[in-house]
Amino acid sequence: MDPQAASDGIDLHQLLFRIRTRWPLVAGCLLVAFLGAFLYLQVKTPIYDFKATMMLGSQTSGSKQAQELLKLLEIKDKSVKMEDEIGMVTSVAMVQQTMKRLPHFTTSYYVVPNTWVNAAFPLKKRQQSMEESPFRVTPTPNAPQLTNVPILIDKLPDGRLHVRADADKGELKNLQTGAVVRRLTNIHINETIHPGTELKHPLLSLRIDSNEGVPAEANAQYLITLNDVMSLVGQHLGRLKARATDHDSHIIELMTSGPVPKQEEQFLDTLMSVMLANEVEDKNRVGQRTLDFLDGEIAKMAASRQQASQDLSAFRSSRGVVNVDAQSSNRVSQLTNLQLERSRVATQRKYYQNMLSYLRSNRSLNQVVSPASMGISDPVLNNMVLQLADLSSQKAALGVNASADNPMVTVLDERMKTTREALNQTLSNLLRTSDIGLNDLDNQVSQVRGDLNRLPEDERRLAMLQSKSDFNDKNYNFLLEKRTEAAIALATNSTDKKIVDHAVMQGSGPSSPKPMFVGLIALLSGLIVPIGILLITQKVNRRIQSKEDLARVTDIPLLGVVAHASKADKQQMVHEPKGLVAESFRSIRVNLQYLSGGLEKKLIGVTSSVPGEGKSFCAVNLAAELAHSGRRVILVETDLRQPTMATYFAVPPSDKGLATYLSGLTTFEDSVRPSGVERLDVMTCGIIPPNATELLETPRMAELLERLRAEYDYIVLDTPPVGYVAEYFVLMRFLDANIYVVRQNYTDLSLLSQINDLHLEKKIKNVFLIINDVHFAKTYEYRHRTKAYSYGYSH
Repeated sequence: MDPQAASDGIDLHQLLFRIRTRWPLVAGCLLVAFLGAFLYLQVKTPIYDFKATMMLGSQTSGSKQAQELLKLLEIKDKSVKMEDEIGMVTSVAMVQQTMKRLPHFTTSYYVVPNTWVNAAFPLKKRQQSMEESPFRVTPTPNAPQLTNVPILIDKLPDGRLHVRADADKGELKNLQTGAVVRRLTNIHINETIHPGTELKHPLLSLRIDSNEGVPAEANAQYLITLNDVMSLVGQHLGRLKARATDHDSHIIELMTSGPVPKQEEQFLDTLMSVMLANEVEDKNRVGQRTLDFLDGEIAKMAASRQQASQDLSAFRSSRGVVNVDAQSSNRVSQLTNLQLERSRVATQRKYYQNMLSYLRSNRSLNQVVSPASMGISDPVLNNMVLQLADLSSQKAALGVNASADNPMVTVLDERMKTTREALNQTLSNLLRTSDIGLNDLDNQVSQVRGDLNRLPEDERRLAMLQSKSDFNDKNYNFLLEKRTEAAIALATNSTDKKIVDHAVMQGSGPSSPKPMFVGLIALLSGLIVPIGILLITQKVNRRIQSKEDLARVTDIPLLGVVAHASKADKQQMVHEPKGLVAESFRSIRVNLQYLSGGLEKKLIGVTSSVPGEGKSFCAVNLAAELAHSGRRVILVETDLRQPTMATYFAVPPSDKGLATYLSGLTTFEDSVRPSGVERLDVMTCGIIPPNATELLETPRMAELLERLRAEYDYIVLDTPPVGYVAEYFVLMRFLDANIYVVRQNYTDLSLLSQINDLHLEKKIKNVFLIINDVHFAKTYEYRHRTKAYSYGYSH
């Protein structure tokens, strides 16, 4: 498997190991998360859900019984469009009418209880209904008021009320209209009044009464805020939802939510009542207009009927004519029927013409009488007129607050335009049909009158007067009949909508916050945050952690890992061949013998990238381990700039060492000393020279190494760091094996580039890596070695 590909994934076992080793971080995050969740549950205002149901019927006038009895409108029922009804009930105009019926909603009541949560800041604030508050506030109608600014009300020991408010900015508004009177800054109110008296202030005008039936909570603070109608409309519209219970059902559900249960119930119930009242009001308005029109027509027809009767009586009295012959009666009757039919057709034509004039002048049809009320039974025309009138009413309702760009207004305009065009075409066709019918009736009347002209003059005149009188009587009776039907319809007007269920709370308590859900969120966040931190730190960490990190940047073989040890352990390891560190170097010594080809004598150089990675520590312990294995070993400190080797051995300080030997100031025997470890000699730096590089380049250094090869099994050189000075490259040509030390969570991966380039270019031979200071208990890759290295030892 590609190491890079393996590193890109998430090893769950490794992740769980990292979480376990860093459990304080996880525990701290969980504690903070649950404390935050607990505080959130304490300060969060509970929200309650409410639902009401309402049934919608057909959009017709009058009760169903009256419609079946009178058959006033001979048209098909127009089905309710659920989308339109839902749009109306959730419209700004409908909610605004509802708010006007609930004037006490303009005052919001709050209590800040005396709890530990509010000890430093008022974090927890509970909203109340007017009935639950110990104070009842009544704003002065139409007076500008300070809105949306908390107003504190305190009851003083003498019974008076202390009213105060402080805010950086606010608005002075008319609560009934929402109009902004003035914008305010640096608001300060500090007034004292008696309960039941009116507070007069440039920013407030209201009366505060004590609600004697509700005692005040001990040490609690009470606040109010004043809200204008339009703000309330926006708040409730944001929470109001409506939907049909089923695709084919006429029942809709109205849902809302809020912190004050009583107010939300009142809002939903009042909203449904307003919708029912508007429906009845619209039907009564149409019925009253029909009655007014019929009353006018009946008055005109009564006068004409009376005049015709008087003319007939006068003619009979003056001429003494009582009866006419059968022929005259037949012609007169025929003429009467023709004239009646012509009058009906002419009346319908006049109605069509008036309707067409209304349409072409783009006037509303709300004032036009229903075709059915005029005896016109054309179902297509009746349906179009009622549909256009209904669309006009919907547009008028939306026009209260909606702009011309409102999507619902645009849809209504398009539907009205289409309906007007269809109605215009229908009326034009009906006008042409009426003209043809009138021409035909005129021809028939002319023919009958010609026949009558051949009758005796008296009989003819009598027949004409009788015909006019009969015509007036029939028209008068027809209008009386229609007026009676219209009056009955108006008296029995009712809405087909009805409230199925009044507003009720959903569930037995608040819908939010939900403790279980909040606790789950806290648990997830308490786990995700530390896991995210661990993953991010793992991704951005450029320091070496394990052999997998080394495998991503180099293919230099790993010789082994050295366990982490305390400072005291480091002083004992040279003389104590037991423990984790000793086992680490024992494993490194064995691996070195196998990986380097099993050479008997080796000159081993130990280096690193920068100081602090533990190269001297590794050189000392590797030399001690080689000595413990039965070999004669010498440890030479070639790091002549920062020597530290003498601190690891019980050797007295001396000015003699490698630097003095290379300078020719001391002999070999004077420079080499026993280390205190059997079979291990050391050659320390001695005096720190000013020319370390030049000394290591002298032939005397090469001669020294040749002598050491002859006298010792292993020569271990503690060399300078590769990345700081050039001495290592001077010594590199003498080395049989090169050990490069990196330190866990210390050495940056980029520092390996120099030794890796030498390895790739084959300029260095037998190079191996050691990872120093490995915390086995905290490293997933080496977690099993904590106990493995102690196997077989008694403590």
